[in-house]
Amino acid sequence: MTYGEALLGWRDFYVTAGAAAATLVGLLFVGLSLHIKVVVSRPDVRSLARVTLADFFVVLLVALVVLAPATDAWATGAWLAGVSAVSLGLVVRPAVQAFRLRRTRTIGRWVLLSRFGLSALCYLGVGTTGVLLGRHDFDTGLSGLLIVVILLLAVSIRNTWDLLITVADSLDAGGIRHSRS
Repeated sequence: MTYGEALLGWRDFYVTAGAAAATLVGLLFVGLSLHIKVVVSRPDVRSLARVTLADFFVVLLVALVVLAPATDAWATGAWLAGVSAVSLGLVVRPAVQAFRLRRTRTIGRWVLLSRFGLSALCYLGVGTTGVLLGRHDFDTGLSGLLIVVILLLAVSIRNTWDLLITVADSLDAGGIRHSRS
């Protein structure tokens, strides 16, 4: 089976995953921009927002790479490895910043560890599936990528919920009351 033939059955999944990630990142931008002062004033919240946006963006990039026309397995694998490396590089700094906080941390250390750790594992998974695709192990690579994309979306949704609750709690703690329906 060729790489193109292997991808035929995955097209709808990656179209849907890419569209979902793009939509959800837009909604996250809107949700966070409504209370941007809270997000930028709390380094741990800002770090979690950054990794959440990165997670959604990685899903979008994976979808675009897999759906790119006339791409062979080796090129797709190389792109996925590159996405993995850049993503890991982007979350290191915010993760370190979030964990350095002691007294001013808004989000618990365990929550941060699980969120950053799961994202980092997923990024490694993207790179691993890229290597598998480059080695022409299409079934394992594409099945592994399915798991990684679903985990990234699940982690991103959970992070988004944590961000929205943290922002709401910060507003309440700051004396700003708002109605929750």
